Amino acid sequence: MICRKTFIGAAALLTLSAAACGAEEAPLVLTPNGLGNVGGGTAYSLEAVGDALPGYDVASEEYFVEGDAYPMIVIREDGETIAEVLPRYGDEGMVGGIVVKSPDITFEDRIALGTRYADMSVAPADCVAGMEGRSGLVLCRDGKMPHIGVVFGGEWAGPDGELPPDDVLDDYTVQEITWSAGVL
Repeated sequence: MICRKTFIGAAALLTLSAAACGAEEAPLVLTPNGLGNVGGGTAYSLEAVGDALPGYDVASEEYFVEGDAYPMIVIREDGETIAEVLPRYGDEGMVGGIVVKSPDITFEDRIALGTRYADMSVAPADCVAGMEGRSGLVLCRDGKMPHIGVVFGGEWAGPDGELPPDDVLDDYTVQEITWSAGVL
């Protein structure tokens, strides 16, 4: 009888150890509502974003556009930036946008970093050429969700502010996926 109790105890200990030592969590997924548990109803603070994404490193940083500093919350996993969280325009106390930076995060299993424009299952809509700091990129809305953006990059030496021809655009790949609390 002692052997049976010892075996059961050892099995329980192994199960607990496996759970504590890196049992795989579900990967983060971008949905129409946001990234994991971070969305339009999340307060824009380190504490709220960190609580919504336990197990990830969350830090406050700034990004610069034309010399002006803007706040963002950066989400990292194993030292790699996987997403950036931005405050809502006009209500800086709430999350307003998310920029996906990791190829491991997908949107509805149909958009991921590296996906070719030509291979998109739903054609992007309302594409515009990137300007200034975004020059050379193509910014589009998702063809199904107006608050999901897809940023494509590729090789083209055309004039600033113009979209590449369709045959060139077909080889562009997703560089970022963006989510907005409102329509883009």
